[in-house]
Amino acid sequence: MHGSNHVSQWFKVVLFSLSILQVGCSIDPVRTVVVKGESLQKRPGVPVISMNNKQDSMEDIVNGYWNYGGRILESARGGDPTRVKFHTSYSQNRWMVVEGTLGSGKKYPVVIDTGASPALFVNDIHILENKLAIRPLGVSGNNSSGWGICHLPELRIGKVTLANWPCFYREQHTEVQLFGLSVSRDKPIIVGLPALQRFKYIAFDSINKEVEFSLEKPFECDRHDLWTRYSFVIEEYLGGNAFLFVKIPIAGKETELQLDTGCGRGLAINEELWEKIRRRIQNTTLIKGKDLYPYIGWLACKRGIIPKLDVGARTLMNANISVFPNDSPLVDQCQGLLGMQCFRNTVMVLDFERNSMWVKYPQKP
Repeated sequence: MHGSNHVSQWFKVVLFSLSILQVGCSIDPVRTVVVKGESLQKRPGVPVISMNNKQDSMEDIVNGYWNYGGRILESARGGDPTRVKFHTSYSQNRWMVVEGTLGSGKKYPVVIDTGASPALFVNDIHILENKLAIRPLGVSGNNSSGWGICHLPELRIGKVTLANWPCFYREQHTEVQLFGLSVSRDKPIIVGLPALQRFKYIAFDSINKEVEFSLEKPFECDRHDLWTRYSFVIEEYLGGNAFLFVKIPIAGKETELQLDTGCGRGLAINEELWEKIRRRIQNTTLIKGKDLYPYIGWLACKRGIIPKLDVGARTLMNANISVFPNDSPLVDQCQGLLGMQCFRNTVMVLDFERNSMWVKYPQKP
């Protein structure tokens, strides 16, 4: 008891000191950083897949067929579709995240991420904690962090199991540091667009804090007067990159934006689109800042809050917006990204059979 009291008092002193520092000086004691890990090939206990090993079609992925995947199994066919509660990290990041379990029994947050091109993506922490078999792909000239592919035997999400999927990894992760010392490390597994397309539909219910997956049953709109439908396209590029673009009016102007369910922020657009919509938006001042995208890094932008923003047929209050230079790597393939803040307090459904996004109005009394 006495020991726990000492710890509690110490923690309160630290919090008080942090509050003084944050108000009284420019030093930022708490920060999120991207940390490069050691070469996984050199770590004991990590199996390395031979170049001659054809198992699990690793050669297909190395040669550019990124959409190759394993099987998706549903443990109770009669229970399709299945619902899974949001992971606790939703309260902090507001991304679409549930809990998943690897074959080892270890549990991790799993981000359902339409903004990710690979079917599955893990980081160096997952490799080390689960001794996943890896095949390094070398180090890119533009990036000091090593990329590779690994074999993921099993990932269970509720009643759904992704079995025998190869996935990408990178020898880095993000962590929160206090005065340069790590206090927490991010360990989300990313399930990207190629895997998500295997479902008939996926519903993101931000009211009940659940994600609904359906492998066999198509989406049925219960009342058309309560839903708005927007079309989307999935475009694939050389090298296996895949992106989902949805056509939706922003501030009354028709746009085509990449949907990013792995981002809990609002709009992230280029300067060109901002110039087209800024006259339709009132009382918004942008200030210089940086946004963190874990697999890209900190990117310079201008940020602001829009008091009232029309997103499709709904009006979003206090919407976050980040405006990036036209040549920023975040917007080099599109005009911008549509994050999940734009669908808070509602239900959004990705209907892969009809290439449609459905957004529900709050039910009228």
